[in-house]
Amino acid sequence: MATRTKIELNPAMARNLAGLDDLARVLFPDRRSHRRIFVAIWVELKYAHDHFLPSLSHIPEQYGAPPRVLETVRARMKKMGLLKRVSGFDPRHGHKAGWTFSDRFTGALSRLSEAVRSARHSQETATSEQKDRDSVHYV
Repeated sequence: MATRTKIELNPAMARNLAGLDDLARVLFPDRRSHRRIFVAIWVELKYAHDHFLPSLSHIPEQYGAPPRVLETVRARMKKMGLLKRVSGFDPRHGHKAGWTFSDRFTGALSRLSEAVRSARHSQETATSEQKDRDSVHYV
C-alpha cells in the first residue's frame, strides 16, 4: 500500500484532537518516525528560550532518528507554515540565525474558516447570487 503524504482531517478527527501526538497523526498520517521527529522539534522549540533554536541538528541524535528524517519533517513543517527560518539579519533574535515557530499555518486556517463561514451566508443582492451561480463555470 502506498504511503499517504496528504493531511487528512475530517470533523471527527478535529473534535478528538487532544494533544501533540494527535496533531502529529493528522499532519504525518503514515510515518511514525516523522511523527516522532515532529513532536521532538515541537517540544524543543516550545521549551527553548524565546521559542528559538539556533540549530535543529542535535535532535536526531538526541531522539534516535536519522538526520534525513529530520530534514524531511523540517522541510514539511516549513512548507506548511509551522516553522520559519530566522535570518542572521533579524534583530528580534539578536541577529542570530535559527528556527522558530511561524504563525502562517494558524493564519491560513483562520482565513479558511472565515471563507467557509462567509460563503455559506447569502448576501441579499441579485448580483451576488448571479456571481455565485457563475462560479460553477469557472471551477
